[in-house]
Amino acid sequence: MQGSSVEWTEKYRPKTLHAIVGNEEAIEKLAEWGEELFKAKAKKAALLIGPAGCGKTSAAYALASEKGWEVIELNASDQRSEGVIKKIVGPASTSTTFSQMTRLIILDEADNLHGTEDRGGTKAISEIVKKSTQPIILTANDKYKIGRTLLHHCKLIPFQRIKPGTIFRVLKRLSDEEGLQIADEVLLTLAKKAHGDLRSAINDLQALAISETRLEEANGRDMVLGERDIEEDIFAVLKKIFGVEARDLQETLSSLYTLDKTPEESIQWIYKNFSYEYDPASFLHGLQYLSRADMFLGRARQRENFKFWRYASSLMAGGMRSAQEKQGARGKSREERRPQYFRPPWLRQPRSSEERRSAPIQEEIAKRVATYSKVPVSYARYGIVPLLPILFQDERKAVDITASLGLDMPQIAFLLEETETEARTREEKVERIYHDARTVATSRGKDEEPEASVVIRSIKKEEAGKYREPVSAEEGGEEEEGETARNQKTLADFF
Repeated sequence: MQGSSVEWTEKYRPKTLHAIVGNEEAIEKLAEWGEELFKAKAKKAALLIGPAGCGKTSAAYALASEKGWEVIELNASDQRSEGVIKKIVGPASTSTTFSQMTRLIILDEADNLHGTEDRGGTKAISEIVKKSTQPIILTANDKYKIGRTLLHHCKLIPFQRIKPGTIFRVLKRLSDEEGLQIADEVLLTLAKKAHGDLRSAINDLQALAISETRLEEANGRDMVLGERDIEEDIFAVLKKIFGVEARDLQETLSSLYTLDKTPEESIQWIYKNFSYEYDPASFLHGLQYLSRADMFLGRARQRENFKFWRYASSLMAGGMRSAQEKQGARGKSREERRPQYFRPPWLRQPRSSEERRSAPIQEEIAKRVATYSKVPVSYARYGIVPLLPILFQDERKAVDITASLGLDMPQIAFLLEETETEARTREEKVERIYHDARTVATSRGKDEEPEASVVIRSIKKEEAGKYREPVSAEEGGEEEEGETARNQKTLADFF
């Protein structure tokens, strides 16, 4: 039986791009990048994105072998701090060898720069990529862990998982070259259980070849080959959670457990992509499950007991499934309610032309709220202004708030727009609120206390006064003096 200390993944690593299997389109793009590398305005860095074991690093080495380039590699096992990268990669990226040979710099797992040892590494790489005169290839599993600056300066080349049939053919060739007698059924099982990871499949084949007993068991079909633990990517899991791919709850939950993100990251992705096409009752139903999941995540942080993560994951998957069933009972099909594509949690929704036009009005209202309530403008913008349209459904409160904040008619119209769909009704209501507010403001000049603050006085507790401390004029207006400042209220008084 074959026994060797050399890993087969290195022994049989492809020497040319043509020998790379399973990602022909990506290889073609990489070859084009290698040809155009030294042309004017060409990007000196390429970013190979794809799951583990799909041939990214092998493709980089194959390109260097074809071109006759010298290779410098920093992989995940190396220390990759800002100082190390600047000391090693920096000079290499702007100079050639004594023989004027081109030098290829390979940075493996560029999305895995983390911890104290790698501190500042991402920033250093971005600076080097901008100034480099030598080719740089970065590999990563997750595009969304790469900074925008670095993405902008790299040619993005996506790689896909290798298909089982392709993996089987590679395993068959290797077993023939090693003189192994392994049944095709065993090789096909290895190929399927690799889940698109060719490197893992080759490692499994080598492990099988080392043991004569295991090989005999495998050929006799007595050996049970265990499932390989693989990390699922977030988009595949979201498809299962939101019903783009029909899966039972247990399979969806298992995928969430093996996801390459923590539950604290997962809940952000799920919330961002929770479809707003659900009816209000179903949407609220799903949010209740997400809020309960968030409570368990909080307990995990506070108690440092990460067993709570399983409860949180169960609530996320079960909550979304429950919301889908609730919505389905109201007659909306799965195709109508599922997201068309998934967005990262940090990606802002593009604003419509109407939203862009109303943005200055919304900002002015936020400044007025900040000045009146003594809170930062950012808190007023995101924490208070979105609630005002709800308060404006009560015309008495609308008048009181308008008088307190000194709102004009366009600002009143903006706050009524979501609740009043009929334009004529809205115009009449705007004028009525504006004139009534002026009357109230005049009466307040005679030291009459606002009606809303009298009725709701008991609500003003610690939460209402939490943000009342004086702040700068830029963030919330200057502190007023005398009786007016002492009587100043937060918007919680109007509930």
